[in-house]
Amino acid sequence: MLIGAAIALSGPLVFVQSSGAPAQVAPQQSGRGGGGVFAPITDVPYGDYAGYTNLWDGRTLNGWDGESDVWSIDNNAIHADTTKTPGQHHLHYKGAGAVMRDFDLKVEFKISATGANGGIQYRSRLLMAPRKGSIENPLGTPMPPGITTFVAAVNAGRAERAPARGNAPAAQAGNPTLGFQNPWQVSGYQFDLDSDNRFTGQLYEGQGRGVVNPPGGIVELLPGKQNRLGTVHTTPTAAVKPHNGWQGEWQQAQIIARGNTLVHVLNGQVITVTIDDDPASRAPQGILSLQLEGSGQVWYRNVYVRPLESSPR
Repeated sequence: MLIGAAIALSGPLVFVQSSGAPAQVAPQQSGRGGGGVFAPITDVPYGDYAGYTNLWDGRTLNGWDGESDVWSIDNNAIHADTTKTPGQHHLHYKGAGAVMRDFDLKVEFKISATGANGGIQYRSRLLMAPRKGSIENPLGTPMPPGITTFVAAVNAGRAERAPARGNAPAAQAGNPTLGFQNPWQVSGYQFDLDSDNRFTGQLYEGQGRGVVNPPGGIVELLPGKQNRLGTVHTTPTAAVKPHNGWQGEWQQAQIIARGNTLVHVLNGQVITVTIDDDPASRAPQGILSLQLEGSGQVWYRNVYVRPLESSPR
């Protein structure tokens, strides 16, 4: 099953990568109808960005939109810290080509050793008022000028009330945003990550179907079903470098979205393969958003995307 999936996905792209070993040339083989030669197989380093577009300038948040009191530049990386700003926070790309369809995306990240729960959300849409985005129009309505924080959106009457979820946590008493929906919230596919590696690399759908493919699985999504077809990695946590905050190593995430097939790769190892055959729920396009919640920190850098030729639909 895995071999078939790899052949179907290969086309013009490579999704299993290593550290730049020399090219391996397969021997000549004779086909049933005569002689033939397989193309050379080349291991492509993760840092080879030929054909990719850099979505982040490495210095500012120009071209990105998130809460200005949460997201910042720290050590030449995009940074958020939920020990200082509790809650769920998103930062989305709004520059040229923001609405993406089929692509190969690379993002590097670090997270704190404890408490962090975040992710890279793609083919997503801004969900809450005043945005009210949709799959057809993922960016929705722009935020009025000058409103750059959740508190400002609440004070300006631009944030909508959240559905009641029981008693508010005592630690949040006096929080002016309590009971409101965050206007930067997105819904869509997510390459999940967390300090405890319970979810790292899985496919999660925020504000939607929830966990649809835990780490290690090949899953086909059908209306009302999540069919596990097999395993791509028996020990997915082994692909993760130790989390140690800013002192830790950079983790290399790669997402390939082509048609209804979604592949998550972490540090050169495939963690999940998902085939979304649920026509009512799947998203053929959307925006990119970086996310953090829990009680920890995250750093992102080197956000590169390469458009892929769309597959037949």
